[in-house]
Amino acid sequence: MASGGDWDLGPTWCYVVTGEKLTLIDTGQFGKFNVLTSMLGQAGFDIKDIGRVIITHGHEDHDGNLPEVLEASGAELWAHYAFDSMVAYHEDIDDGAAHPDFPGSCRTCLMPEQFNKICRPYHRKRSKLKATQRIMEGTALPDSRFRFLLTPGHSPDSMCGIFEDEVVFGGDTLLATITPHPSLMLEYYCNKRILPEGYGKDNGAYGLIAYIGSLDKLQKQCRSTELLLPGHRLFEKGKPNYLRPAERAAEILRFHAVRCGNILKILDGRVLDLDQIAIELFDPRLRRGFGKYLSQREVMSHLELLAVQGDVEWADGSKFTSRTTGSEKYKGFFGKFTGI
Repeated sequence: MASGGDWDLGPTWCYVVTGEKLTLIDTGQFGKFNVLTSMLGQAGFDIKDIGRVIITHGHEDHDGNLPEVLEASGAELWAHYAFDSMVAYHEDIDDGAAHPDFPGSCRTCLMPEQFNKICRPYHRKRSKLKATQRIMEGTALPDSRFRFLLTPGHSPDSMCGIFEDEVVFGGDTLLATITPHPSLMLEYYCNKRILPEGYGKDNGAYGLIAYIGSLDKLQKQCRSTELLLPGHRLFEKGKPNYLRPAERAAEILRFHAVRCGNILKILDGRVLDLDQIAIELFDPRLRRGFGKYLSQREVMSHLELLAVQGDVEWADGSKFTSRTTGSEKYKGFFGKFTGI
């Protein structure tokens, strides 16, 4: 994506788990069904062999090709219980969404029109799907070797699959050498009426605070799990990234604590808007094209956390300018999770 600066995630990693029912974890970037079937063939499988598809979250680089895979294989679809709401259209619910005519996962999309045009046909096909098995917190599946953790933050329908307590399929929640863009707490107010009843109360489905809670869940519940298989960057710079899930979750927690501190240092008595902060926080190569808007979104997610903690206040809410209050309560917030 040359127009998006250097925020390149690399290819999406999809995984096949063999057993009584062949399982495919994620289905890759939309428009690449032929690539997926070719790679399955190289591994010795046919698309018709797949009996179950598990989707880590409803973004088009992870659930791309899903309609084609399900049609060709007749497989079951396992997904977070909010997935159906995220892929469906809710055009009768505006609630301030930037794109109320887009599916739930894209109602607050910041990408330019030329990008959105590309994925619209796929979204229309995807909107007709329904999960066969809707995964909820604590869902008991005695015939499965998987257990699942619901991990909102990057998206409200994110979840991680844990296979036989040995491997974590991290989707975009746990990545190898980068951290995913958190969703924004502001998105909750646009989307709370499209979420399943009882889900996401008090903003628990959106924002950096929700993501921090998910990371803490992973570092506590995956201490004995040996291997992370992420959605991106499993293989990088000529070598694989073999990581322990709990340790990686702890690293990402520390990263976001440092980023909050860096934003406070940038503000340091000044009143700045999102872009002014982003210019000082990010390397210029990351802000090329629509990378500029991604950098602003990243700043906003951290400012929301800092505002909840009382470390910043909004100077102009309409322009999202902010200033520090003099406190650093974020340190105590992160200290509960990082021990520092």
